[in-house]
Amino acid sequence: MLVLNAQQCIMAESCSGICVDTLIKRAGAAVAKEIISRFLKQKVLVLCGPGNNGKDGYVVANLLQSEGWHVKVMHYSSTVDGCDVISEENLKQDDSLLIVDAIFGTGLTRPIYGSLLNAINYINNSNKTVVSIDIPSGINSDTGEIMGIALVSHLTVTFSYLKLGHVISPGRYCSGEVYIADIGLKYNESTVYHNSPLLWREHLPKFNYQSNKYSRGYAVVCSVGNKSVGASKLAATSALRAGAGVVTIACDKNAMSIYASSLTAIMYKLYDDVIDDHRITAVLIGPGCGISECVKERTIKALSKKNCIIDADSISVFYGSHEILFSYIKNNVIMTPHEGEFKRIFPYLTGSALERAKKASLISKAVIVLKGHDTIIASPDGRVSINNSSYSTLATMGSGDVLSGIITGFVSCGMDPFFAACCGVWVHSECGKKYTYGLIADDIVMQIPVVLSAFY
Repeated sequence: MLVLNAQQCIMAESCSGICVDTLIKRAGAAVAKEIISRFLKQKVLVLCGPGNNGKDGYVVANLLQSEGWHVKVMHYSSTVDGCDVISEENLKQDDSLLIVDAIFGTGLTRPIYGSLLNAINYINNSNKTVVSIDIPSGINSDTGEIMGIALVSHLTVTFSYLKLGHVISPGRYCSGEVYIADIGLKYNESTVYHNSPLLWREHLPKFNYQSNKYSRGYAVVCSVGNKSVGASKLAATSALRAGAGVVTIACDKNAMSIYASSLTAIMYKLYDDVIDDHRITAVLIGPGCGISECVKERTIKALSKKNCIIDADSISVFYGSHEILFSYIKNNVIMTPHEGEFKRIFPYLTGSALERAKKASLISKAVIVLKGHDTIIASPDGRVSINNSSYSTLATMGSGDVLSGIITGFVSCGMDPFFAACCGVWVHSECGKKYTYGLIADDIVMQIPVVLSAFY
């Protein structure tokens, strides 16, 4: 599902060949229809702003009134005849429990302040239901930022496409349920997507009766030392659960006995004995490896493989020498940093997470998975996906190792790295959805086949 910025919204409208007045009528009609279908007939207060969003609001008010609803309109400016100005004092005198927010749309660029800020704050602290037109007033459509203050909506009716402010925090938390109404806009120039199965479902690995364990995919998880072997085991098990036919942990001699005592479906071999196996289709390095010259050397070696996933310590080990890391990226590579790891190898990048991930992908020539409240997946070819379905339960030790393992499993099966990363992030999030409390990384691993079974 495409996601547009404010400028692309303008272009979509201008390229549609539909006059502005018609678009306003269609938008207002779509909002009115959604309100009538969802709510009992009642008193409704419509808050209108100075632009086209406000004009949408007037259409909504007229249509609801024609259907027998008791409608009152307040306006942003006191110069509009017959309308009270939007203020805390006037809001306190109104007993409507349903509010239609048509104050500001996607064009807002300046912070809200003064009496309007106080009015919005009053609404947010009331028990009134808010339906926003296009985007909640106060949300920056391009960044999801709150511009001084923003209405917290229960429902947002937007038009033809999602906007960045709907899917990036904190805008996504203010948008409530987002309903997309088709008003005839067509735009195909965006390369930013909302991460969902619609994006990557058709790219999932497909197996048939002729498949064997090696043809399904051979993933290797590189381990260094014997200190944090749990991270490697979590990643390896996740890769196997995600579909890899064979998974081997390439380890050092001093860790062999540890893996031997706990692994069953996963093989373990000495690093030097396995890393050059021509059957390998994906290599993961980083989880639990530590910071050392050995880790740096093995990461560079892993980058010579057809598909490589770099996580955790294999990112941090290049702090101060990121140019060396980037110089070895020639094939399909995915890097999965959290914010701290990202800053170690891209200390000079500024801007939003979306902007920084896009720049980092172009600089490094790797698919970047910038993990956070809103995980951004950016490809060197310009494609970007925003995943906003994560759950707080996933903030637990080992969770990132599971994610890198899931992605490795998909890549080993032949998935395009960008789609593998998008799918892996979504599956990881869905696994977290299954628990409300007490989730540990091992639980995420066990949920992987449960989540994936919906697609097979």
